[in-house]
Amino acid sequence: MLPLLTLLVIAFAFYIFYLILQSAFEEVGFNGWEASIIVFSCIIFGWVNIPLFGYNKWTVAINVGGALIPVAISIYLMFSRKVVLRSIVGMAVVAYFAYNVTSVTPDGVVSSFPYWLIPPVVASLYSIVVSVNSKKKAASIAYASGTMGVLIGADLLHLRELLNMKIPASTMASIGGATILDMVFLTGVIAVIIDAILYGKD
Repeated sequence: MLPLLTLLVIAFAFYIFYLILQSAFEEVGFNGWEASIIVFSCIIFGWVNIPLFGYNKWTVAINVGGALIPVAISIYLMFSRKVVLRSIVGMAVVAYFAYNVTSVTPDGVVSSFPYWLIPPVVASLYSIVVSVNSKKKAASIAYASGTMGVLIGADLLHLRELLNMKIPASTMASIGGATILDMVFLTGVIAVIIDAILYGKD
């Protein structure tokens, strides 16, 4: 068993990470309870993968907590904040960078540090440029552009390349499969945090 001190350090680190995630969702306009429910839902439903289709030996699935919930939040923010067009343009911009900083391996689509930080930085800077007078709208654009842009650029645009890769045994490729540590999930959160830092406190 892990020593008590190690468990306490892990628990404290997880708590700090939880507070960061909660703060990010509050930045886009959710209240504290809503932000908490979103974070816990993403963690809990991170165990759930929904199979979409099979090809060769691959089973392509989407993770509920790591991708499906963030996508649903992105769509909600786009329409509720009336930033659909700006978000769509932002998705295209982020998708371009996400595609170019990721590569396909037998383990899936990956990106090494620090290159995986480029999409959230791009999403944040873009959101501020197009919504310089509204912090909440900028944060919403940053989240939607970052989340959906990575989903498109890193996962969907690499999908054919992944499915054509020869693998020895049946394998599941889960979009958002690393849950709250997945690039789809983290990009939106990091982009919002960067927005908050650049804007400062209201």
